[in-house]
Amino acid sequence: MAKKSTNKSDNIGLGGKILIVFFAILMAASLMLPSFAAIFSSSQSGSSTSGQQSTSVTDVASADAKYTDVVASLEEKYSSDPTDLATLLNLGKDYMTWGVYVRYFGSTDADTSHANELLDKAVKYYDEYLAIKDSNAVRCDKAMCAFYQQDGTSALNQLEELTASAPDYGPAWANLGLLYEASGNTDAAKEAYAKAQETDPDDEYGAKSYATQRLSAIESAESGDSASSDSTSTTGSSATGSQGLSDTLGSLSGTGL
Repeated sequence: MAKKSTNKSDNIGLGGKILIVFFAILMAASLMLPSFAAIFSSSQSGSSTSGQQSTSVTDVASADAKYTDVVASLEEKYSSDPTDLATLLNLGKDYMTWGVYVRYFGSTDADTSHANELLDKAVKYYDEYLAIKDSNAVRCDKAMCAFYQQDGTSALNQLEELTASAPDYGPAWANLGLLYEASGNTDAAKEAYAKAQETDPDDEYGAKSYATQRLSAIESAESGDSASSDSTSTTGSSATGSQGLSDTLGSLSGTGL
């Protein structure tokens, strides 16, 4: 029997995994390539690059079955032209999506290693893309690969550098807020979400609406914590407010997390 995985970073634990599920539901598709929403909310739809029959992903085996042929086809294109930007981008996206599925559904050390290998491949192709053409969106994805690999420090460093070099790029601020929130740094998360609203005023990338949702959720959680601390009761609305965030995430994900 495979050994249960115990790998965790100092930044991303069970709470971070629960947040991943929540962001899968809320994240607008344009925030990341691919977004959590594209990965989890649309698991019935096929890859844009595969042209094959759609396959539902419900576990590691079905993720492997879905993406093995997809990336094999792209790898063939890559071997004939390793500088084609569309192929590099699609390889990065598909390996990233595949890796996140394995990370989410996996439960063993072997699954963790498998997910990390897939995400490493995504980073490899993103790096090759960036060597040819700079892209804020690809840099966001590369940072999020580190997050999925439970290297919160690297992910934060990359997004902090991106927001410094491209301060008007709303999705970078939204993703930075996500990472701060997942690591428990609520004050920094609120500042990053506010910058996402400011830098995406017309909601071109979906960063403004996403940040608004997260700020509202944080405010609700904080209000619940305050109400709970002022009350001697552990039932009713105050208890729901202080503990309901994780409970809500578990319900939305359809998992027992």
